[in-house]
Amino acid sequence: MSHVVVLGAGMVGRAIARDLAVRHRVRSADRDPAALRQLANDDVDVVEADLDNAEIMRRIIGPADLVICAVPGFMGYQTLSTVIAAGKSVVDISFMPEDALTLDELARNNAVTAIVDMGVAPGM
Repeated sequence: MSHVVVLGAGMVGRAIARDLAVRHRVRSADRDPAALRQLANDDVDVVEADLDNAEIMRRIIGPADLVICAVPGFMGYQTLSTVIAAGKSVVDISFMPEDALTLDELARNNAVTAIVDMGVAPGM
């Protein structure tokens, strides 16, 4: 069973965590305790954390086989960069104003797969 960490427990992040929890061990991290409480009856491990803090984020994603970034766009690029630098493969659903493809070399150097712009529009 894979261990997946979903960063962000907003409306989309919660749905992703719930869907993945059917077949995987899932941890959801967010700074908003109210958002995390909405996962209370699901088989999801929740962690209240400041995802702006790279060190905290690295600890949270440490055991993950895969990370899903579902954070607001203004946090997207930095979060994605931190996950890739930590050597974790990632799927990012966040729309961000920065060009995520500039992280290609970082992903190659860390031997990870980074699938970006997999959000609602245009999405998968």
